[in-house]
Amino acid sequence: MASGPSLTEKVIEQIRPHKDRFIIFGCNDIYKVVDYLDVHYACDTAWWNMWGEHIKKLRPSLESWTQCKPSSEKYKINHVQGQHKPKLSINQNEIHYGSNSGYQQLNLAFLMGCSRFILVGYNMKKINNKSHYFGDHPKELKRNSPYPRFVSAFATIQPEIRELIINCTPDSALTMFEQKPLEEILNDVIY
Repeated sequence: MASGPSLTEKVIEQIRPHKDRFIIFGCNDIYKVVDYLDVHYACDTAWWNMWGEHIKKLRPSLESWTQCKPSSEKYKINHVQGQHKPKLSINQNEIHYGSNSGYQQLNLAFLMGCSRFILVGYNMKKINNKSHYFGDHPKELKRNSPYPRFVSAFATIQPEIRELIINCTPDSALTMFEQKPLEEILNDVIY
């Protein structure tokens, strides 16, 4: 789960009855609205400085990860090394950044052994002038989101891994992945 504007309460509640069939990953502010997350990821130091205490208080047992070493030490969360490289990393000791948390979260899920991926909230563009399901970040975190750069990073994902990804995000700029309605995937017994 990423925090794009298409992530709605309806989507969250559609997934809830199926949550035990999947490992649910969520990045950044998702922990505030999805109480059934299994794994959380946020990359930015500024994000952790703003929300680190809150997430530890609200969700103390949630498995959280970051590529930011100082934040991992300060908030006692898991750390993963990273590099600015194309493709998803297949090295168990590092992720590739892809310029955004959603990409990094996907790489982490791959390195943790996930073999199929369902994307929700991965719009990678504004919809109705909204960047996120919650609107804009607070001014301390607000920055320009270079969506074309984000999209081009996803386009570098290896074809054999890309085949494992289903994008269930309506109105998504990530057209390099197979796109299906979420209901269809949730009702598919293969997943």
